[in-house]
Amino acid sequence: MSLSKPMNDARFFGPFSSWLDVKRDFGAIGDGKSDDTDAIQRALDAIRPPDSKAAVLYLPAGTYRITRPLQVVRGSHSESQHICILGEHPEKVRIIWDGSRDGVMINYDAWYARMGRITLDGRNKAKTAILCAPHFVTYNEFTDMVFKDVGFGIEAGRMDTQGVAETVVARCRFLRCNQAGISIQNFNSLDWFIWHCLFEGCRLGVTNAFGAGNFHVYESIFRRSSSADMSMGHAGYFSIRHNFSQGSRAFFVAGWLSACGNITIQGNTIVDPQSVAIEIYNNGPLLLLDNVFLVRKAPAVKVRPDAGFLSAGNVFTVKDAVEAKPSAFRMDDKVVPYASVKATPPQPPYIPPTEKRKVIEVRAGASAQEIQNAINQAARSERERPVLHLPAGTYVIDRPLVVPPQSNVCIVGDGGKTVLRWRGEGTGPILLFKGPAHVVISDLMLDGAGRADGLVVQNVDQRGARFLADQLNVSGAQQAGILVNRLRNTQVHFFNLNHAECKVGVKVAGVEHVVIFSGASSNNELSYEVTDGANLLVRDIWYESGTQPRFIVFSDAGNFTMHGARIACASKSEKPPVVEIQDFRGKIAFLTTDFTNWSDNRKVHVKREAKGVQVLLLGAGIDGEGDVQNDSPDAEMVMLESSRVLPGGGWTSVPDVGKPSPQFMKEMLALTRQTQPQPVDPVGVYTTDVRIHRVLIGNVRYGLWLK
Repeated sequence: MSLSKPMNDARFFGPFSSWLDVKRDFGAIGDGKSDDTDAIQRALDAIRPPDSKAAVLYLPAGTYRITRPLQVVRGSHSESQHICILGEHPEKVRIIWDGSRDGVMINYDAWYARMGRITLDGRNKAKTAILCAPHFVTYNEFTDMVFKDVGFGIEAGRMDTQGVAETVVARCRFLRCNQAGISIQNFNSLDWFIWHCLFEGCRLGVTNAFGAGNFHVYESIFRRSSSADMSMGHAGYFSIRHNFSQGSRAFFVAGWLSACGNITIQGNTIVDPQSVAIEIYNNGPLLLLDNVFLVRKAPAVKVRPDAGFLSAGNVFTVKDAVEAKPSAFRMDDKVVPYASVKATPPQPPYIPPTEKRKVIEVRAGASAQEIQNAINQAARSERERPVLHLPAGTYVIDRPLVVPPQSNVCIVGDGGKTVLRWRGEGTGPILLFKGPAHVVISDLMLDGAGRADGLVVQNVDQRGARFLADQLNVSGAQQAGILVNRLRNTQVHFFNLNHAECKVGVKVAGVEHVVIFSGASSNNELSYEVTDGANLLVRDIWYESGTQPRFIVFSDAGNFTMHGARIACASKSEKPPVVEIQDFRGKIAFLTTDFTNWSDNRKVHVKREAKGVQVLLLGAGIDGEGDVQNDSPDAEMVMLESSRVLPGGGWTSVPDVGKPSPQFMKEMLALTRQTQPQPVDPVGVYTTDVRIHRVLIGNVRYGLWLK
């Protein structure tokens, strides 16, 4: 059985012939003595132009000494966009700093870009390994990297620059960062998703205390943080889920602030903190769910007494472990002997080796028939999962590209500069996967020319089947960005999902279980649609729109939980509610969801015809007392630990609505409490296993359709 989780189950393919090589093509030496600054800079400049034929820069094994900052420049809109900077392996590729004290190793202004598989060693001289600035950037990835002996591993903008948003950091190691491993530092540095990382011997692991912004941390390891594993100054919404901490001074600290910081701390294991593990000095609310605290003295958790708070399912090894508002809802917490808890430290992040597989190279700009021939060749291969490589270029697709059933193939591009553009008749799709099949698709873009579907996956509903997508980016869908239709057996999980400018962002119909673990969205006419008894859990996803006034309309039947969100819709004169609940049967929960946007649109409206619905608003942020309205005598609606913004600034709590029973709370919290990423175990040849990584789909009818 596999022990890896989806965001820790990666593959590395390459180098391919289309990639530039910093040694072969630019004369870098990599012996640890020669100054390689100029050679690497020439290489970075080569992939910078929008019309560059190369999109990927490769660093083979070596120790590259630099004496001044490397510049990844964006002087115009499309420069340093859709580029990749990849090393052979961080144990074999080191960039070491030999410049001035407190220097920056890499000034990084790329966007829609990847960097990975490199060690950045500041040698206790560099202040910062990577400074993301000065322009606003989004949709970046840092994976399989080591940041060591620096002040900051990554600085996400600064207060005098623009923000850095929607960034994934996965399987990285931050060692002895004497300020912070990751520092979020701008009000628009938002939606940093940090997965399966190791923070060891840092002052702070992840923080926004040096500026502003928000972050979410999942399934990571913290050891011996001298100040705290994580901290926040300026407020926002934060989720800290399923991490492991040992021997740090504190786990999470939020400083004094007269604003709400919507914080979820869920499923973590905290072992032997040197001080109070969790301290919250803003208005909260703090949702403390299913954590384990191996501590020897109380308190383990200290929350400002007037702050919002809820505790459920936590395990403590001391009595009186929590200092918080006495009237707060508590459920199923327990105290056990210290020696009875077995806390096994997880393994450090897995960094994948280079995959040695058969590679089928497709020429840049090849026809649809040439690509189909290569797919058919790969599908017939006797070797396991050959790699079909599409170098950077535009491919005119005049017919659907079909991956036949029982195939076992990888289709890999060079990032967003590998573009499959529809030029056929009808609605396509551009790519059609016929299940059951094992398919990986990575690092490319699908353009539907305003009429075609992007990716359709059919016959996927075998027992044990799965569909996993990381950093799928869908925009401009005329019908739906994502449609999941009538699946009862398939695990459908999205990580770090982006959907924008769609008629409906995500639609699920008759589906047993779909989960969005994290992401961002904007400007959809409606963001979600749940029908025919479907179940949808959405976590840690930002939404904003300057044009669309509505977020979701509930009709029909199903269950929906949104846990950790910011929803800011446009104000319109007709004043439709942001969330409208019509004749809907099922459970609807909004947990630590901030609806504030200083508009007079009602935020949640339960209509009179809603008769079979239960609604929970827990830790909601609203603008005014009339923002939540229930017109149905037959709907059960509860609002707890919520707050509103005051006209002159600051926040104040609003009265609770309803008196929920423990059974009601258990049922309404069940979907989020029982869900976390599952290990990626092998499946049989007749069971669908589709995995997507950094695929952009745009200008389509349907972006992704699972059926």
